[in-house]
Amino acid sequence: MAAAPEPFPRPTPLAGRRVVVVNWRDLDHSLAGGSEIYAWQLARALREGGAEVEFLTARDRGQAATDTRDGIVVRRRGGALSFYPHTALRLIARRRRIDAVIDPSCGLPSFAPLFVRRRTPVLLVMHHVHQEQFATHFPALVAALGRWLERVLLPLVYGRSRVVAVSESTVEEMRRQLGWTGPVGLLHNGADLPPAGTGNPALKDPDRVAVLGRLVAHKRVDLVIHALDALRSERPRLQLDIIGQGPERLQLEGLVARLGLAHRVTFHGFVDEATKAVLLARAAVHVCASDAEGWGQAVIEAAGHGVPTLARDVPGLRDSIRPGDTGWLVPDADDLDEVGRRLTTQLREALAEADLPMHRARRFEACQAWAHQFDWTQMRRQALGLVNEALAVRTPVPAAQTRPREERVAVMGGTTCVD
Repeated sequence: MAAAPEPFPRPTPLAGRRVVVVNWRDLDHSLAGGSEIYAWQLARALREGGAEVEFLTARDRGQAATDTRDGIVVRRRGGALSFYPHTALRLIARRRRIDAVIDPSCGLPSFAPLFVRRRTPVLLVMHHVHQEQFATHFPALVAALGRWLERVLLPLVYGRSRVVAVSESTVEEMRRQLGWTGPVGLLHNGADLPPAGTGNPALKDPDRVAVLGRLVAHKRVDLVIHALDALRSERPRLQLDIIGQGPERLQLEGLVARLGLAHRVTFHGFVDEATKAVLLARAAVHVCASDAEGWGQAVIEAAGHGVPTLARDVPGLRDSIRPGDTGWLVPDADDLDEVGRRLTTQLREALAEADLPMHRARRFEACQAWAHQFDWTQMRRQALGLVNEALAVRTPVPAAQTRPREERVAVMGGTTCVD
């Protein structure tokens, strides 16, 4: 039997290079989500490309200080905030031995250009802009500092660095909220999906709704629970599967109990892939009520199982849903009660559509076709090309002129470059 092909051609383009990936959580962190998967896929791309990769991250309770996974050394130091000085000290100590740094912004990046040599390329990865979310998670003074760091200091520090975003919406928010003027590439997420055609739309339960993702405040899972409560008399068999873990779980469980929905809502917590596949295989609709995302990772994952998503028309989610085909977008509003009413109205219509086998089959096929356009192997190849180019050429490429997305793309080390 012929041997399986190598993931990248030999000789490996980054052989002998030492690259650091900085991300304040790793895959095994209790709050890990889509951005952690993305960061790890970046690290894997570099390792498969021949680089010596060190992954700097915070240390969660029960985690080892140092670990090795997929040939990547993981160094865990500090907590949510103390991780930053730990990372700065590590970069300073190794600055003469680091060839490149990958610096994702999951709230705030590590400001790596301040701590490495001037000629060391740093790639800033923007998931989404956090100006509005700082107030959701932090006291007023801390939130104000976070907004200043992102809006003022971040553009100054990374002005000479290469920058990529995970979606067109993130690029637009960088321009609008941060005043970003430099070129920004696009490096889309991938997804771990079942083979196309897996599952059967006829076996989906039109009274089964799913929520997939971390249970944190800005995901607004409470709005989905309230929508379920509003529809309980119309659909007596309606059930909600909440798949994921996070700090909001206790509050959400309390809300379910107060509304008398314990027999309708199941908190599954973190589940393995096989269990997740079973839960999504029977769901008719996935609901994502998040305030904003860089990219709808959960949306694509649900779509891979033939599940359309109902979401707010906000950055990231509008990029990952094709309204009319793979889901529904409801207009957003500052008043969360109004948002909840809009979600409830659209959920009612989505479930009525799911009652009809013909519509379930059409959505199922469209969702799977859309999801399979996003692949981690492709993302890793693009990331490898981008880093390899950055090590060879330090000048940024010009961005394309502003036109419709399909007409305004240019190659930037394997990524799409958006004006």
